[in-house]
Amino acid sequence: MIYNETLAKELESIVTAGLEQLPIPYEKGNSIRLKFVAIRKHKNGYKLFNTKTNSHIVTVFCKTAALAIAKLTVESRFNDVHKVKQLDNKVNKYYMDAVFAKRALESSNDPIRRDSSEIKFDIAMDAAWDSIAELETFIFDK
Repeated sequence: MIYNETLAKELESIVTAGLEQLPIPYEKGNSIRLKFVAIRKHKNGYKLFNTKTNSHIVTVFCKTAALAIAKLTVESRFNDVHKVKQLDNKVNKYYMDAVFAKRALESSNDPIRRDSSEIKFDIAMDAAWDSIAELETFIFDK
């Protein structure tokens, strides 16, 4: 089988042009793209950019919220973005609570504190996963 680099690049440009018309996320370089919205990982979370206007849209904590906001932006449903940002803040809060509880669980020698930290960890993880599940309803069609 002969590999032709120019044919491969042409095929990639055809596929990319088709993906830019549909609201299907795809990876391009160091970003995830959904039509004209680019999502890039950053030290503070995930940053969303509008590639048409070269402007920053928002920074969120989790990738699920970034995909939800990208989809809402592409579909021009800006009213729901506030709800997604609230859910993202919940995920952030419960994730930090879980990290704190796990650290207390690992470093404590007191059995009562260990049990308390384990319960706090379980509650925080369940709440974070519930918020992520609610975020996924914005991404996937019902």
